Amino acid sequence: MGLVMQNWSEVGPLKKVLLHRPGLELKNLTPQYLEDLLFDEIPWLAKAQVEHDGFAQQLKDYGVEVYYVGRMLYDIVQDPGVKSELIKRHLKASPLIEPEVLDTIYNYLNELPPEELVSSIIAGLSKQEVQHLKKFKTLSDLTLDSYPFYLAPFPNMYFTRDHAAMIGNRLQISSMFLQARRLETIFIRMIQKYHPLFKNVDLAYHEEIPYGIEGGDVFVLNQESLMIGLSERTTEEAIEWIAAKYLVEKELVKQIVVVQIPSRRAYMHLDTVLTMVDRNKFLMYPGIKDQINVYWLGKSLDGRVEASSGYSLVGALKKALKVKDVEIIYSGANEEITAAREQWGDSTNTLAIRPGTVIAYDRNEATNDTLRNSGVEVIEINGSELVRGRGGPRCMSMPLEREAISW
Repeated sequence: MGLVMQNWSEVGPLKKVLLHRPGLELKNLTPQYLEDLLFDEIPWLAKAQVEHDGFAQQLKDYGVEVYYVGRMLYDIVQDPGVKSELIKRHLKASPLIEPEVLDTIYNYLNELPPEELVSSIIAGLSKQEVQHLKKFKTLSDLTLDSYPFYLAPFPNMYFTRDHAAMIGNRLQISSMFLQARRLETIFIRMIQKYHPLFKNVDLAYHEEIPYGIEGGDVFVLNQESLMIGLSERTTEEAIEWIAAKYLVEKELVKQIVVVQIPSRRAYMHLDTVLTMVDRNKFLMYPGIKDQINVYWLGKSLDGRVEASSGYSLVGALKKALKVKDVEIIYSGANEEITAAREQWGDSTNTLAIRPGTVIAYDRNEATNDTLRNSGVEVIEINGSELVRGRGGPRCMSMPLEREAISW
């Protein structure tokens, strides 16, 4: 515990990873609130948990240490002060303003045992749970039909990739673009601050950055290079802010490749259409190959961020990785209908656990066969319920440590 963790690649042997096992928050999804909570369908919780356990077991079978958000939160809220801080942070960030409501919720949550507290905050706190504890009726007591929660559920929690990214031995906390997910980063901030596993892990920056930048758009290519997606959820302003910090102020990396993809829900993050599967191989959804723009950010001689264009994706990646060739493998056997169908099932959202070995959903048969034909080993997992949340193995995992690899 507390050893230095480092992550300087997308494909180095994975040693430690952070997951969240889906819980009661999925049971608080109803058709009325699907769009607000960023879901298209309602996963069957029991089956989703079985599938997630299968994913975790595959990671363990390959020697990966698996850590869970819920368990780490449970560890730290044994301390009454940390427990109180976690509750207060969520209440302060919530839309609640009525003093009696806030006091009642705080007192209710603070009296829960640690494990129940963690589950309750993630699952969401319904009005019915605490209504009877209030002395006076407020407007919110009368609006159960319009919105039944004091604290909204976090059904997207199992997509831990989006919360943060380990860059070297620093943790970059995300700035979630949409309101439905902004409070999720409180959990990782608390874990980084108090859990002994993160004792030697500093934050990449302590300030709040502009909305938004999410982990699904952040790729650690090597010790000198990041790739960041300019997408529906990651903005120009956030990328420019990050670039000023990393390229000029901290000199954490030397260059950032920015890949702009169409801003639409089907491609919410870069990793929904592009992932790295080997030292010089990338899996890409062919439907966007003619719709991307690539930019290069570096430090100028006069000490500022300089942006340039005119790069192809392959050209920029070759330069950033310092390799002679980069192979783009097109998902769905590069067949339009198959690729589009499988992309909806997160065919390109693979997780590399070592160079040339990835975890992928078994449903995407054509893509998995294409990867194998290109020399990539594919470990298949079932995800018929997990995929309903619009995310695959990369989305569901936050690498904390990877072994260094030679190029």
